[in-house]
Amino acid sequence: MDVFNILKITASIITVIFAFIAGYIELRKNPDYWLNRWFAIFFVSAAFGFLAYSIYHLATLEPYLIIPIMITAQFLYNFAIISLLMTVFILEKSEKLAMVPKYLTIMMVLYIISIFGFFIWTPTLNMERYKQGIVDTETPIGWFLFVNVWRLVLFIFVLYKYAIVAKSTQGVPRKQVLWFFAGSFIVIVGILFNLIGGIFESILIEILGLIASDIGVVFIVKGFLIK
Repeated sequence: MDVFNILKITASIITVIFAFIAGYIELRKNPDYWLNRWFAIFFVSAAFGFLAYSIYHLATLEPYLIIPIMITAQFLYNFAIISLLMTVFILEKSEKLAMVPKYLTIMMVLYIISIFGFFIWTPTLNMERYKQGIVDTETPIGWFLFVNVWRLVLFIFVLYKYAIVAKSTQGVPRKQVLWFFAGSFIVIVGILFNLIGGIFESILIEILGLIASDIGVVFIVKGFLIK
Protein backbone atom coordinates (compact mmCIF):
# COMPACT_ATOMS: atom_id res chain seq x y z
CA MET A 1 0.00 0.00 0.00
CA ASP A 2 1.19 3.51 -0.81
CA VAL A 3 2.72 5.43 2.11
CA PHE A 4 0.31 8.35 1.63
CA ASN A 5 -2.63 5.97 1.89
CA ILE A 6 -1.19 4.59 5.14
CA LEU A 7 -0.83 8.12 6.54
CA LYS A 8 -4.41 8.96 5.56
CA ILE A 9 -5.78 5.85 7.24
CA THR A 10 -3.68 6.36 10.38
CA ALA A 11 -4.76 9.97 10.82
CA SER A 12 -8.38 9.03 10.15
CA ILE A 13 -8.41 6.17 12.68
CA ILE A 14 -7.00 8.49 15.35
CA THR A 15 -9.93 10.83 14.68
CA VAL A 16 -12.38 7.92 14.93
CA ILE A 17 -11.05 6.93 18.35
CA PHE A 18 -11.13 10.42 19.84
CA ALA A 19 -14.53 11.23 18.32
CA PHE A 20 -16.10 8.10 19.81
CA ILE A 21 -14.55 8.92 23.20
CA ALA A 22 -15.90 12.47 23.02
CA GLY A 23 -19.38 11.25 22.08
CA TYR A 24 -19.41 8.78 24.97
CA ILE A 25 -18.24 11.39 27.47
CA GLU A 26 -20.77 13.94 26.34
CA LEU A 27 -23.72 11.54 26.39
CA ARG A 28 -22.75 10.08 29.75
CA LYS A 29 -22.91 13.53 31.37
CA ASN A 30 -26.62 13.96 30.77
CA PRO A 31 -28.20 11.43 28.37
CA ASP A 32 -31.68 12.96 28.71
CA TYR A 33 -30.69 16.50 27.68
CA TRP A 34 -30.89 17.21 23.93
CA LEU A 35 -27.85 19.50 24.04
CA ASN A 36 -25.73 16.55 25.15
CA ARG A 37 -27.49 14.26 22.69
CA TRP A 38 -26.77 16.53 19.72
CA PHE A 39 -23.14 16.88 20.79
CA ALA A 40 -22.93 13.08 21.01
CA ILE A 41 -24.56 12.74 17.56
CA PHE A 42 -22.04 15.24 16.20
CA PHE A 43 -19.08 13.20 17.43
CA VAL A 44 -20.50 9.77 16.60
CA SER A 45 -21.54 10.85 13.10
CA ALA A 46 -18.07 12.28 12.49
CA ALA A 47 -16.50 9.10 13.89
CA PHE A 48 -18.49 6.88 11.53
CA GLY A 49 -17.64 9.24 8.68
CA PHE A 50 -13.92 8.90 9.33
CA LEU A 51 -14.35 5.14 9.81
CA ALA A 52 -15.90 4.93 6.34
CA TYR A 53 -13.05 7.12 5.07
CA SER A 54 -10.53 4.68 6.55
CA ILE A 55 -12.27 1.67 5.01
CA TYR A 56 -12.40 2.95 1.45
CA HIS A 57 -8.76 4.04 1.61
CA LEU A 58 -7.57 0.50 2.33
CA ALA A 59 -7.11 -0.03 -1.43
CA THR A 60 -8.26 -3.64 -1.03
CA LEU A 61 -11.91 -3.13 -1.92
CA GLU A 62 -13.47 -3.70 -5.29
CA PRO A 63 -13.39 -0.36 -7.16
CA TYR A 64 -17.17 -0.23 -7.52
CA LEU A 65 -17.56 -0.18 -3.70
CA ILE A 66 -15.29 2.80 -3.07
CA ILE A 67 -17.47 5.64 -4.36
CA PRO A 68 -20.65 4.57 -2.46
CA ILE A 69 -18.62 4.33 0.78
CA MET A 70 -16.94 7.66 0.03
CA ILE A 71 -20.33 9.35 -0.49
CA THR A 72 -21.61 7.77 2.75
CA ALA A 73 -18.65 9.31 4.57
CA GLN A 74 -19.52 12.72 3.14
CA PHE A 75 -23.14 12.35 4.24
CA LEU A 76 -21.97 11.54 7.78
CA TYR A 77 -19.57 14.51 7.89
CA ASN A 78 -22.33 16.89 6.84
CA PHE A 79 -24.82 15.46 9.31
CA ALA A 80 -22.23 15.95 12.05
CA ILE A 81 -22.02 19.65 11.24
CA ILE A 82 -25.83 19.96 11.15
CA SER A 83 -25.97 18.31 14.60
CA LEU A 84 -23.54 20.93 15.86
CA LEU A 85 -25.84 23.64 14.53
CA MET A 86 -28.67 22.18 16.63
CA THR A 87 -26.60 22.74 19.78
CA VAL A 88 -26.58 26.45 18.93
CA PHE A 89 -30.38 26.52 18.63
CA ILE A 90 -30.73 24.80 22.02
CA LEU A 91 -28.28 27.15 23.73
CA GLU A 92 -30.04 30.19 22.29
CA LYS A 93 -33.69 29.11 22.49
CA SER A 94 -33.69 26.37 25.20
CA GLU A 95 -34.32 22.68 24.64
CA LYS A 96 -38.10 23.05 24.62
CA LEU A 97 -38.16 25.83 22.01
CA ALA A 98 -35.42 24.39 19.78
CA MET A 99 -36.77 20.84 19.47
CA VAL A 100 -39.74 21.91 17.38
CA PRO A 101 -40.57 21.44 13.66
CA LYS A 102 -39.32 24.93 12.76
CA TYR A 103 -35.69 24.33 13.74
CA LEU A 104 -35.67 20.65 12.82
CA THR A 105 -36.93 21.61 9.36
CA ILE A 106 -34.18 24.22 9.01
CA MET A 107 -31.68 21.53 9.94
CA MET A 108 -33.01 19.03 7.40
CA VAL A 109 -33.24 21.59 4.57
CA LEU A 110 -29.63 22.62 5.15
CA TYR A 111 -28.62 18.97 5.22
CA ILE A 112 -30.39 18.17 1.95
CA ILE A 113 -28.71 21.18 0.34
CA SER A 114 -25.35 19.76 1.42
CA ILE A 115 -25.83 16.29 -0.09
CA PHE A 116 -28.12 16.50 -3.14
CA GLY A 117 -25.25 17.25 -5.51
CA PHE A 118 -23.60 13.89 -4.84
CA PHE A 119 -26.46 12.30 -6.80
CA ILE A 120 -25.98 14.69 -9.73
CA TRP A 121 -22.20 15.27 -9.83
CA THR A 122 -21.10 11.85 -8.65
CA PRO A 123 -17.44 11.51 -7.60
CA THR A 124 -15.21 9.14 -9.54
CA LEU A 125 -12.23 6.95 -8.71
CA ASN A 126 -8.86 7.63 -10.35
CA MET A 127 -8.18 4.10 -11.64
CA GLU A 128 -4.61 4.86 -12.69
CA ARG A 129 -3.67 5.79 -9.13
CA TYR A 130 -5.75 2.96 -7.72
CA LYS A 131 -3.60 0.45 -9.60
CA GLN A 132 -0.61 2.01 -7.82
CA GLY A 133 -2.24 1.42 -4.41
CA ILE A 134 -3.49 4.99 -4.00
CA VAL A 135 -7.19 5.68 -3.41
CA ASP A 136 -7.84 9.04 -5.04
CA THR A 137 -11.48 10.04 -5.45
CA GLU A 138 -12.28 13.01 -7.66
CA THR A 139 -15.35 15.19 -7.06
CA PRO A 140 -16.42 17.68 -9.77
CA ILE A 141 -14.76 20.94 -8.74
CA GLY A 142 -17.93 23.04 -8.56
CA TRP A 143 -19.68 20.66 -6.17
CA PHE A 144 -16.46 20.06 -4.23
CA LEU A 145 -16.08 23.80 -3.62
CA PHE A 146 -19.76 24.19 -2.70
CA VAL A 147 -19.70 21.43 -0.07
CA ASN A 148 -16.51 22.65 1.58
CA VAL A 149 -17.66 26.27 1.62
CA TRP A 150 -20.99 25.08 3.11
CA ARG A 151 -19.04 23.34 5.89
CA LEU A 152 -16.84 26.36 6.52
CA VAL A 153 -19.78 28.78 6.70
CA LEU A 154 -21.70 26.63 9.19
CA PHE A 155 -18.60 25.98 11.30
CA ILE A 156 -17.76 29.69 11.40
CA PHE A 157 -21.38 30.50 12.32
CA VAL A 158 -21.25 27.97 15.17
CA LEU A 159 -17.91 29.37 16.37
CA TYR A 160 -19.33 32.88 16.36
CA LYS A 161 -22.29 31.77 18.46
CA TYR A 162 -20.06 29.92 20.91
CA ALA A 163 -17.79 32.94 21.22
CA ILE A 164 -20.83 34.89 22.39
CA VAL A 165 -21.66 32.12 24.87
CA ALA A 166 -18.08 32.18 26.19
CA LYS A 167 -18.37 35.90 26.95
CA SER A 168 -21.50 35.38 29.02
CA THR A 169 -20.28 32.44 31.12
CA GLN A 170 -17.75 31.99 33.90
CA GLY A 171 -15.87 29.19 35.59
CA VAL A 172 -15.89 25.64 34.22
CA PRO A 173 -18.50 26.26 31.47
CA ARG A 174 -16.41 29.12 30.12
CA LYS A 175 -13.27 26.94 30.06
CA GLN A 176 -15.17 24.17 28.29
CA VAL A 177 -16.49 26.55 25.65
CA LEU A 178 -13.03 28.03 25.09
CA TRP A 179 -11.50 24.59 24.55
CA PHE A 180 -14.35 23.74 22.20
CA PHE A 181 -13.82 27.05 20.37
CA ALA A 182 -10.09 26.37 19.97
CA GLY A 183 -10.66 22.81 18.80
CA SER A 184 -13.32 23.85 16.30
CA PHE A 185 -11.04 26.57 14.94
CA ILE A 186 -8.34 23.95 14.30
CA VAL A 187 -10.93 21.72 12.60
CA ILE A 188 -11.76 24.65 10.31
CA VAL A 189 -8.06 24.84 9.42
CA GLY A 190 -8.29 21.14 8.57
CA ILE A 191 -11.27 21.77 6.29
CA LEU A 192 -9.33 24.56 4.56
CA PHE A 193 -6.37 22.24 4.01
CA ASN A 194 -8.72 19.62 2.58
CA LEU A 195 -10.18 22.26 0.26
CA ILE A 196 -6.75 23.40 -0.91
CA GLY A 197 -5.52 19.82 -1.26
CA GLY A 198 -8.54 18.93 -3.38
CA ILE A 199 -8.14 21.94 -5.65
CA PHE A 200 -4.43 21.34 -6.25
CA GLU A 201 -4.73 17.52 -6.10
CA SER A 202 -2.19 17.35 -3.28
CA ILE A 203 -2.52 14.27 -1.07
CA LEU A 204 0.08 15.68 1.31
CA ILE A 205 -2.01 18.80 2.00
CA GLU A 206 -5.09 16.60 2.54
CA ILE A 207 -3.11 14.59 5.11
CA LEU A 208 -2.14 17.80 6.88
CA GLY A 209 -5.85 18.61 6.98
CA LEU A 210 -6.58 15.25 8.63
CA ILE A 211 -3.84 15.86 11.20
CA ALA A 212 -5.33 19.28 11.96
CA SER A 213 -8.72 17.62 12.46
CA ASP A 214 -7.11 15.14 14.88
CA ILE A 215 -5.61 17.97 16.92
CA GLY A 216 -8.92 19.85 16.91
CA VAL A 217 -10.86 16.83 18.18
CA VAL A 218 -8.27 16.33 20.96
CA PHE A 219 -8.81 19.94 22.06
CA ILE A 220 -12.58 19.45 22.07
CA VAL A 221 -12.30 16.23 24.12
CA LYS A 222 -10.04 18.05 26.58
CA GLY A 223 -12.75 20.67 27.05
CA PHE A 224 -15.41 18.10 27.82
CA LEU A 225 -13.14 16.46 30.43
CA ILE A 226 -12.86 19.67 32.48
CA LYS A 227 -14.79 19.43 35.75
